[in-house]
Amino acid sequence: MNVLNRPAEFLRDFLDRLRGRGLRPLGLSAAATSDRGLVREDNQDSFASLPQDGFLCVADGMGGGDGGALASQWCCEALQAAVAATRDQPLETREAEVEAALQQANARIRAFARQNAYKSMGTTALAFLLEPGQGFRARVFHVGDSRLYRFRNGRLDLLTRDHTVGNELGRAMSANGMDQARSLQARSNPLTHILTRAVGTELRARSEWHTVDVQRGDRLMLCSDGVHDMLDDGTIGALLRAAKSPRDAVEQVETAVRQAGAGDNYTIVCAFVAPR
Repeated sequence: MNVLNRPAEFLRDFLDRLRGRGLRPLGLSAAATSDRGLVREDNQDSFASLPQDGFLCVADGMGGGDGGALASQWCCEALQAAVAATRDQPLETREAEVEAALQQANARIRAFARQNAYKSMGTTALAFLLEPGQGFRARVFHVGDSRLYRFRNGRLDLLTRDHTVGNELGRAMSANGMDQARSLQARSNPLTHILTRAVGTELRARSEWHTVDVQRGDRLMLCSDGVHDMLDDGTIGALLRAAKSPRDAVEQVETAVRQAGAGDNYTIVCAFVAPR
């Protein structure tokens, strides 16, 4: 096998070999916070942090007032229940149950919106699900523009892509060599705040799933757009690098967001990966 042409297969084989050498399984330590910020009157964000179950989740509600808050709350509650019910199951089983819970939350939000004549009610959803046992890989899904960042070996990587009009158009233009791509994806462009996917706005939530490898020393941050609209990648990377613990990371990021104006609700979930 040519490993240069088959990187995914090579990575899986390498991880399997490491598991066979008796490396200690990996787990999470985590901390989280959520706040309305300095401008908004209420907080429509929600989160779930279950590091003992390898599960982290952020949801950013939309629709105004109780509608957005309920949408994000119901989404996190449904996902959390699915994770708790499949605690000892294989990762693929847990993923299937989490996806089913997401679709149930989608249906619940849509039904409530119809009953109460809400014109718009929904939420973003972002979740990290660590495999049971060894913990060398995880499944991630997202709907909307909440983000997952990973800081590893001095480098910050964004592990999700925003489901927004600006980002989708920017990606399409970039693929065709068009110069306007960056301006469409810039935070200052209003198109970056128009979601192309959300839980509760369509008959079926269009979740995007992918696998990420997990290594000792990884530092993860899940956040709503109230964080990444305020802080650039350089700032986020520096804060995660300097943090002494997940709680310290959350506090440092929150301080930076508030110093930048905290113009929206913000939710921050930080986790460190270490042997159990």
